Amino acid sequence: MEAFAEDRLMRGRPEYETPDHTYTYLFCDLLTDELLAELPMADVSYSTELSGIGTLTGTIPYSDETLPLGPDAASVPSRTSLYVDRDGTIVWAGIIWTRELVKGGKQIQAAELLSYYAHRYVKQTLSTDTSLILNTAYVPDGQRLYTDQKYIVWSLLQYAHAQPGGNIGISTSLLTAPAHGVPRTVTYFGYERPEIYKSIAELAAADDGFDFGVEVGWNPVANNLPPTRYKRARTWFPRRGRTATESGLVFTKGGPASSIVDFGWPENGVDMATEISGLGDGTGEAKVTAVAQDTDRLTSGWPLLETVTSYDGVIDQAQLNGLTAAELTARGNAQMQPWFDVMADTGVAFGSYSVGDEALFVIEPEPRMPAGREGVLRIMSIDVTAASGPERVRLTCGVV
Repeated sequence: MEAFAEDRLMRGRPEYETPDHTYTYLFCDLLTDELLAELPMADVSYSTELSGIGTLTGTIPYSDETLPLGPDAASVPSRTSLYVDRDGTIVWAGIIWTRELVKGGKQIQAAELLSYYAHRYVKQTLSTDTSLILNTAYVPDGQRLYTDQKYIVWSLLQYAHAQPGGNIGISTSLLTAPAHGVPRTVTYFGYERPEIYKSIAELAAADDGFDFGVEVGWNPVANNLPPTRYKRARTWFPRRGRTATESGLVFTKGGPASSIVDFGWPENGVDMATEISGLGDGTGEAKVTAVAQDTDRLTSGWPLLETVTSYDGVIDQAQLNGLTAAELTARGNAQMQPWFDVMADTGVAFGSYSVGDEALFVIEPEPRMPAGREGVLRIMSIDVTAASGPERVRLTCGVV
């Protein structure tokens, strides 16, 4: 902590003159990625989630200037992708799922590209166990899954992309070698129609799991061709982001280098658990079950707080044990999820951090927190209110 404190003092006073930012909104065909229109938007806010699905809301103004651009045809829900470019860098990409009339135009709601796989399901049994499948060729030609957890993600996405109309251009090239080195025994029964996104999320949440997401950006321009965009699925093992020591990120409230505008440090015991019962597939006494206990907390005086979680399609005991243990860890950390509103261009600049990074957060003594508080936290989500001038960024964090 001393190194962080010294670094904080050396930073000096931040620059309060904030630059203007240029936001460009590109509406594209979801399947072909063809640019349909570049439209202005108002009241835009967007978020990025760690191993989750961030969202965007905003309003397309309908005016004499925008109507000739065909905003209706360029923003059809469930078949239109939206890219958000900030100063020449794509900072968000997703799929428009809803739109509705509002005063002056239409409001859209979109979700990050991973949301596509929440609309895709496994319709034939896929398994690492060849005794449970008829076609033992590997996916996508057959039903067999590779055992490494990284390759299972590859297989699920390849299965989704191989179906007619099922490929929205998300590359899986980063899901090939090297492997994570974590074997899994999994089966996805087609008759249960497991959701692909949920299946990946559960795999990632198990012990020795990983973080995952879809990276987006501009490809290098060559031969005077129009610029193109990339969308590539990726996993991070064992985790995404930098440690606090590696990142050197320090956010402060109070003092000469203050960058935090507002904050909340809520403590919530509603979702807390010291014992988790995990239920897999099966019926009666044949049902696969697992129990995980937080023995450290129980022996230190915490009460027994139980939660039961069901995992559809899980028949492997080791996998269920891992999922249950991971749920216990998540529930143990549920009591604290602080948030911080920071300025995008004051102190730590927006773009120099991402979800998964750790940072030191320092609250100098103030009436709401007389003794002050500081700690290293992990950034779990980033919410941005888009603006041409000063932007407000909300960081929601979790314990390390």
